[in-house]
Amino acid sequence: MRKYLFILVLIVCNLGVSSESYSQIKPPPVLNDPDYDFEKLLRFGFSLGINFMDFQIKSNPNFQENDSIFFVDNSVLYPGFNVNVVSDLRITPTVRLRFLPGLAFGQRDLYFYPKDGGEPTIMPIESSFIELPLMIKYAADRKWNARPYVIAGANFRIDMAAYKKLNIEENVYIGLRKGGFYYEFGFGYEFFLTWFKFSTELKFSSAFGNALGRYDDTEGAAYYNAIDMLKSQLVTLSFHFE
Repeated sequence: MRKYLFILVLIVCNLGVSSESYSQIKPPPVLNDPDYDFEKLLRFGFSLGINFMDFQIKSNPNFQENDSIFFVDNSVLYPGFNVNVVSDLRITPTVRLRFLPGLAFGQRDLYFYPKDGGEPTIMPIESSFIELPLMIKYAADRKWNARPYVIAGANFRIDMAAYKKLNIEENVYIGLRKGGFYYEFGFGYEFFLTWFKFSTELKFSSAFGNALGRYDDTEGAAYYNAIDMLKSQLVTLSFHFE
């Protein structure tokens, strides 16, 4: 047993010496655009993304209309589309101030379930956002051609679809507010390529206030009053090219 243990120690020591020797002769990695973090104070790019819009819904438990109480839900998520312009201001080599104005398109369905358990009324709610996000980005120190980062900030969104008339033919009896502030946070990974930097980013966004806006005067009151709070939320997967 002692003999085998002695041989094992010799093997481990030999592996450690070999590894150290290899690390000393191994050439350093070749960095693509090594001065990227220092060369320019302001950089620009563009971004494409996929979003999933959602509602955080709180039904009104005290509302009753013609002996029917509506329970409201949003159970189907549809993929939407984002396009943004990237403006990146260097504060330090690892801290950036980012402004990404752009557009976001998507849809959410509201399901209004009657008290008697019948078929729900499905109300498609479309959104066409003008986005004005201002973000702080913190990235890790660069040692290779890729590094992770985190982001946080605020976004003001203007819903252009809220300016349109309610589509009564498709059972759209309520509308959303025309604008509102959102808080956002997320993380990503950036890759330094030969000619540009490519980043993948996952971001969560939630509105500060109630998104519930107007309603149709003829048939919309019952649906409008069935909702106590309608909070807009988004999850976005973006691909940045800078």
